[in-house]
Amino acid sequence: MSSSAMKNFLILFLSAASLLVSEGKTVKIINGNEAVPHSRPYMALIHFETETEEMICGGSLIRPNWVLTAGHCHKWWSLTTVRLGAHSLEGNEQGIQKFSVKKSFPHPKYNRHNLKNDIRLMKLSDSAKLGRTVQLLNLTNTFEDIAAETVCETAGWGWTERNVNAESLREVKISVLDRETCQRHWGKKVDITKNLICTIVGSKGQDTCTGDSGGPLICNGLFRGVTSFGGAVCGQQNDASIFTRLTEEYVSWINSTILKYS
Repeated sequence: MSSSAMKNFLILFLSAASLLVSEGKTVKIINGNEAVPHSRPYMALIHFETETEEMICGGSLIRPNWVLTAGHCHKWWSLTTVRLGAHSLEGNEQGIQKFSVKKSFPHPKYNRHNLKNDIRLMKLSDSAKLGRTVQLLNLTNTFEDIAAETVCETAGWGWTERNVNAESLREVKISVLDRETCQRHWGKKVDITKNLICTIVGSKGQDTCTGDSGGPLICNGLFRGVTSFGGAVCGQQNDASIFTRLTEEYVSWINSTILKYS
């Protein structure tokens, strides 16, 4: 897959000024580090391909045949492939497991225009074989809010600070930003509710941006959110990026959907 092909993303502006997000638009790891190979065996690399463009998202394997990702990680009429056990973007390592998506379930209240309820389940064509390089990420059963300044981490194959997709899985540590400050930053463009987690772009530009949507936000070892969107220019110090928070309501929807369609 060429890096130039990965740049052909559909862009949906929520306002004339900034919000670089779209149905299928993804976010990237800026000023992070390459992850130790297979140290995050729950990571799913989701690849969408049409006749004219390609794009990627991240996701988390939460059941042997279910992946949790962002609601906007979807492209109509695309060939969608999910790779598990990948470290390189090319996904050519030994032991890679590839699946098609049997059915995709956005949250029933997902809104592609403002990205409210930006969460989606994908049922894979078969069950993954769990082992050293492929493992589940457990859903949280802890729903209290996350304190500001909590250091969390996320990972993905999206664009780096060099504006190209990462050749291998990268990870970054980011700090939670209080919602009041986050709301002031986004103003009227986004309603910062308790269903969202904000993180602040670090002093060295640590951030998420093009390619990482749908990836997990891990805080204190727990799966607490899903990468959603950020500003028009990634890695701008003191900007605020947005994650869908795994609330009790969302986790209940996830569990009931899996139970219904398993």
